[in-house]
Amino acid sequence: FLTRAHDQIRMASISNANLTFVGSHAGISIGEDGPSQMGLEDISMFRCLPNSLIFYPSDAVSTEKITELCSKIKGLKYIRITRAKTPVVYSNDTAFEIGGFNVIKQSKKDKAVIVGAGITLHEAVKAYDKLLKNGIKVAVVDCYCVKPFNSEKFLKLAQKSGKKVLVAEDHYHEGGIGEMITNALSDKGINVMRLAVNGLPCSGKPEELMEKFRIDNKAIVKTIKDML
Repeated sequence: FLTRAHDQIRMASISNANLTFVGSHAGISIGEDGPSQMGLEDISMFRCLPNSLIFYPSDAVSTEKITELCSKIKGLKYIRITRAKTPVVYSNDTAFEIGGFNVIKQSKKDKAVIVGAGITLHEAVKAYDKLLKNGIKVAVVDCYCVKPFNSEKFLKLAQKSGKKVLVAEDHYHEGGIGEMITNALSDKGINVMRLAVNGLPCSGKPEELMEKFRIDNKAIVKTIKDML
């Protein structure tokens, strides 16, 4: 319910306040609680604030590391966390930094890059396994820092990975990760496709909602195949 305090957050940003906000219940993956409880516009809300930083951890390790990182950074920071129980992706010695992203899966013959964050990173990994069984190699990126984003480093990855990028996110299209990456790669010769939540969601089981709104591993696999 951070949207209710948007004016106070905006004024805190203008005042250069040193604050870290943590938003849970992000996206349709929260399940049965319904659309009134689903944070689907929060990334957009924080992206538009001057000098804001946005982090989106995907597991327990990254959440702890990013929380520690934010405690050492001055300014306005937002950590978007996931309600669902997620597998641990990272080892305890993994480093996280401002503007960083991690390449979870990679080979020398990747035909595309799948970008996930939070819950969709795990869907991207499932999609990776399915695609690999079909002989399709792709890179998988964890966009754990949404703002700022190292677009130059990401462009180099995309250029050697088929010049095709698919972003899957549990957020509305407007103002989300897909929009950010599309803008960053405009006029760079990279084909970017985006899977995000379209329309007003409803109540249901997390897996049902993610399938209905096409941000699950099935949708990722189909879209990658269509792109290729």
